[in-house]
Amino acid sequence: MGRLLILVALYLIIFFLEVPSLVRRQSWRELLAFVIMSLAALGLSVPWSLGHKIFFPSEALIKFFEPWARLLLGPPE
Repeated sequence: MGRLLILVALYLIIFFLEVPSLVRRQSWRELLAFVIMSLAALGLSVPWSLGHKIFFPSEALIKFFEPWARLLLGPPE
C-alpha cells in the first residue's frame, strides 16, 4: 500500500509541475496528450505497484512480429 501512495504522490507532483505551464500557454493539444499518456501510465502502474501481474503490450507485439522477423531476416545469430 505504501508503494501505491508513493506512486500517486509522484504522479501528482509531475501533474502539478507540468499542467499549469501548459494551461498558461494554452497548449491544449499537448495538455490532452499529456493527460492521456499520464492516465495510461498510471493505469498500468497501479496494479503493478500492488503486486499484480499486468499485461504489457510489448509482449504481444514481440509474439506477433517475431515469426515475421525470422521469416524475413532469418534465425538470430
